[in-house]
Amino acid sequence: MTKPNKSSFLVSLLLITAGTLLLPFISSCGKGANANPTGLNTQLQIINLSPDIQPVNLYLNFIKESTTTYTYPTGSGYFFISTLTPPLQLRSATLAPVNLITINSTLKANSKYTLFITGFKSDSSIKKSILLLDTATVPPLGRGIVRFVHCSPTSAPLDLKANGTSAKLWTNIAFDSVSKYVQLPVGNYNFTINLNASQDNVQFQLPNVTIQDGRAYTIYTQGIVGRTDSVAFGAAVLTNNLLLKTNR
Repeated sequence: MTKPNKSSFLVSLLLITAGTLLLPFISSCGKGANANPTGLNTQLQIINLSPDIQPVNLYLNFIKESTTTYTYPTGSGYFFISTLTPPLQLRSATLAPVNLITINSTLKANSKYTLFITGFKSDSSIKKSILLLDTATVPPLGRGIVRFVHCSPTSAPLDLKANGTSAKLWTNIAFDSVSKYVQLPVGNYNFTINLNASQDNVQFQLPNVTIQDGRAYTIYTQGIVGRTDSVAFGAAVLTNNLLLKTNR
């Protein structure tokens, strides 16, 4: 029997070792914007609530972040972003992309954000879309915090009520406006959205919403009042559960 060639064995060993070392690098390259860039740890979610904007792509620092498109009225869920360097842009998902929204704010590391695309492309009101910092201070034990965002174009100012009661900070919220967080004891709530000018005029109901200890929530409106099609008026709840802990 012929003895194995020592040189061939060493070459094979080197190739296996090199391949093993390269595997983590190849894997991390394939993750794109869903990776957690060292030192950033910042996440963004995009909710397209513009009835006429059509699908869009995200660009950060003029570079397309991924192939993901954002369409009405779906939320993306949180994803890690690759850079904090502005601008943040949304461009049409077409062969010749058109820039529709530019936000020049510098994002913070170790934070969560939600971008609500609001208004209409037809009248350029989408340029007032809302970028919100979701990271907030942990509320006292036994409480959660809730804020209200009015994202329904053409709608009059609105109030948010929890079990029939409206906090002062949830009243007279105009389109493209957001309230501050309001503390609520943990438990189940029936939220209603009412016209500010007519307190008994309920526009939408969100029944049996559970507020958990130490969590932050965003209730937002969408669609157009009076419509009964795919852009009918409605509302939804987001959980923004990355909170800053402080000593209290």
